Amino acid sequence: MAEILQGGKRDTVATDSGGAIAKFAVTNITERRTFDANTVTLAETNDVVATIIRELIRKGILDGTVA
Repeated sequence: MAEILQGGKRDTVATDSGGAIAKFAVTNITERRTFDANTVTLAETNDVVATIIRELIRKGILDGTVA
């Protein structure tokens, strides 16, 4: 069963085992907001995920860079 997250204080700082703040680094992004889940290729999926990560960085939800 999946964990359900609701309310409460958000922990917005993720760190690795050494204590360094984890950040996403996305490169070679091709904006893609649509795909056919039945016939999608790995490249298309990666483009959608990269687009989502970029949007979350822009909204301040994730830390990271997009190049």
